[in-house]
Amino acid sequence: MNTWSTGAMRSSFEQVPQAYIRIGGILYLAIIVLGIFGELFVRGSLVIAGDALATANNISASQQLWRLGIVGDLSMHVLDIPVIVVFYSLLRRVSKSLSVMVVYANLVQTCVLVSNKLSLVLPILLLSDTGYLDSIAIEQRQAFALLAVNVHGFGFGIGLIFFGIACALKGYLMLRADYLPKLTGALFLRWLHSYFLKF
Repeated sequence: MNTWSTGAMRSSFEQVPQAYIRIGGILYLAIIVLGIFGELFVRGSLVIAGDALATANNISASQQLWRLGIVGDLSMHVLDIPVIVVFYSLLRRVSKSLSVMVVYANLVQTCVLVSNKLSLVLPILLLSDTGYLDSIAIEQRQAFALLAVNVHGFGFGIGLIFFGIACALKGYLMLRADYLPKLTGALFLRWLHSYFLKF
């Protein structure tokens, strides 16, 4: 990208930061909705804690819903990319080095969580009628399916570590930015506290 283009983009942002804020807000809202759908509506309704048989029966009976939950989760992580760009554009005026750290933390978080979705694919494979699984007792396959779902929970917790780092940095930078609401920065720090309590 040439110097003129870079300068034009910077000038555009400085003139209309509210547009970036609105775009980031809309994308973040979509991420929250998709996250709630996958975690509460799909897994929350199909996974029965400690009951491998019931969980396996629920997943087998609602495979399309389970797959839709995975698609929703992956769509959420696709949206992470433009959100990362928007936050970098918003916060680099405060501190470019810390904004770069936010980008790295969010990218690691996204990579961890995307890889973690493989553990949600595993129950579909284990509970399928594939012939090569016939040598494994159905009870064992059901137990492994629930184990995979539980592993997903631990993987999500690992991703939260990097999410927490990003939230801490975002909150700090937002509190320092004179062109962003201080309440937004305070909310990010509050989310950080809530997530670490959950973890």
